[in-house]
Amino acid sequence: MLRTLRVRDLAIIDELELVLEPGLNVLTGETGAGKSILLQALDLVLGGRPDADLVRTGAEEAAVEALFANVPAPVRERLAGAGIPAEAGQEELLVRRLIGRGSRARAYVNGALAPLALLRDLAPHLLRVYGQDEHQALRRVESHRELLDAVGSLGRTLEEMRARHGRLVAAREAIARARADAEAAGERAEMLRAQVEELAHAALVAGEEESLSAERARLVHAERLAVLATGAEEGLYSGEGAVIDVLGRALVALREAAGLDPGLASTRALLESALAEVEEAGESLGRYARELAPDANRLDAMEERLAQLARLKRKYAGTVEDLIRRREELTAELKGIESGGEIRAELEAAAEAARRAAAEWAGRLSVERRRVARDLCRALVAELEALAFTGARLEVRFAETEDRALGPEGWDEVEFFLSTNPGEEPRSLARVASGGELSRIMLALKTLAAADERGATLIFDEVDAGIGGAVAEVVGRKLRQLGRARQVLCITHLPLIAAFADHHVVVTKRVEDGRTVSSVRPLATSERAAELARMLGGERLTREIREHAEQLLRRAHARSRGLTDSKGVE
Repeated sequence: MLRTLRVRDLAIIDELELVLEPGLNVLTGETGAGKSILLQALDLVLGGRPDADLVRTGAEEAAVEALFANVPAPVRERLAGAGIPAEAGQEELLVRRLIGRGSRARAYVNGALAPLALLRDLAPHLLRVYGQDEHQALRRVESHRELLDAVGSLGRTLEEMRARHGRLVAAREAIARARADAEAAGERAEMLRAQVEELAHAALVAGEEESLSAERARLVHAERLAVLATGAEEGLYSGEGAVIDVLGRALVALREAAGLDPGLASTRALLESALAEVEEAGESLGRYARELAPDANRLDAMEERLAQLARLKRKYAGTVEDLIRRREELTAELKGIESGGEIRAELEAAAEAARRAAAEWAGRLSVERRRVARDLCRALVAELEALAFTGARLEVRFAETEDRALGPEGWDEVEFFLSTNPGEEPRSLARVASGGELSRIMLALKTLAAADERGATLIFDEVDAGIGGAVAEVVGRKLRQLGRARQVLCITHLPLIAAFADHHVVVTKRVEDGRTVSSVRPLATSERAAELARMLGGERLTREIREHAEQLLRRAHARSRGLTDSKGVE
C-alpha cells in the first residue's frame, strides 16, 4: 500500500507531499494542475525513464520518494535476494529516486543504492496503473490472453510454461549449432585424417632420433673405429707386452709378498680387480671390433629415417616427443568430430524430450485457461450488470488450429466476444466496444482480479473516459467496492465518481513570484462539497450547484453504506 509520495523540483512541482489512505483515494483538480506529473513521479520512483527536461527550471536535481506499507512477500523476498534490509518489524519500503539534469539518475531502496532493474522488478508488486491506454488494450486481441491469465492468477503456471519453452528453444539452438559445427568440421576432419594417417604411418618412438643418430655416427666412422678398437684391445689383452700380461706378473709377485706380509692383502685385492676389469675391457673391445663392419644399406635406411623425422619436426614444429603427443591430440579431435552424429542424435533426443515437456505443460495451461474462462464468463455477468450492462454476455473463444504454434505462453489464441444487448450474438470485443464500454469492462476485470487484499495499489487514470450520468455513478460504486479489498487511487474529472471517495485529494496550481507551483491538499469532509461543486459548475458556483454537490455526497454515502452492509463489514 502506498502511504506517502514526496516530490521536489519536478516539472511545475516545487515541493509537495501526497498522503494516501486505505480504500478509495480520489485525485481531482483542474486540467494542467499537475495530476499527470504525480503519475509520472510514481513511474520514475519505480524505475521509469526520465525525460531530459523533467527537472524544474533553476534546480539541479529532482527527487521523488515513495513510502510503501505492508509490502507483500514477493517484494521482501526480492529485497532479501538483493541484500537490501527491510524495515525491522514494520514491513515498510522506502524508495527514493534522484534525477539530475541530463537524465542522470540514482535510486535508493531503504537507504541502499539500488539498480533500476530492481525497481522495475518490484514495480508490478507495488503499483498497477490502468489508464486510457490500458482500456484500449482490449482492442488488441493479443492482449486478451494476458488479461485472462491475470484474472485467473495463472502467473506461476505461466512461469513454468516460459521456463519449459526456454529449454526447448535452447535445445533447438544447440542442434542448430551442432549442425553448423558439423558442416564447418567436415573440411577440418579431412585435414585431421590426413595428419593422423601421416603421423601414424611414421610409427614414431620416443628417443628413436637420438638412437639413430648415434648408430649413424658409428657406421660412418666404422673403419676408423675398428682400427682404434683393435689397437686398444691388443694393448690391453692380445698383443705382445699387453697390459694384462704385465698385471698378471705383478699379481703373482704381490700374492707371494702378501703371504709374507698380510698388510698387502688389500693391495692384492685391488690388483686382482684391476686385472679382471682389464680382461673384460679387452674382450669387449674384441667383440666391438669384430662386429663393427661398414653397412651401406643400413646407413642409407638410417639416413632416410632421420630425414623423415627432420621433415615431420619442421612441419609440425616440435620434437619427436611433441609429434607423438600431437598425434594423440589429433586422433582424439578426429574421433570427437566423427562421433558428432552421435552427439547430434543425443541433442535431438533432448530437444524432443523438451518439446514433449513443453507441450504437456501447454496442454495443462490450456485446460486451466478454459476453466478460468468459464468462471470469468459467469462472474463477469454480475460485474457488468453492476456497471450498467444489462443483459450483457461475455464469451471467451479459443482458436482451434490443426498445427498450433507452441510459444512461451503456450499455444492458445484467446479472444473476448461481447453481447451488450439480450438476443444479440456476441461480437469481437476488440471491434465493437466503445471507449466508455472498454473502461467499464476493464474495471470489471480488475475487480475480479483483486482478491488479494495485500496486493499492489491500483491506480485508475481517467477511468471516466467516455462515460457519464448513471454509468459514472455505477463506476464510482464499483471503485468504492474495489477499495474494500485493495488500495485504489482514481484520477477523475467526474463528480459522480469523486463522490464515492473514502479520501479526496485536490491538486491545484498557483503562480508565485512569476513561477507556476503545483500543490496537493487532502479535503476535509466539510470541503468535499465545494470541490464537487467546482467540478459540476466550474467557476460559476450557484446555490443550486452547491446543493447538487451535497446531494451527490449524500447519495454516494448511502450507496456506499449499502455496499459495506452487503459485505457484512463496518
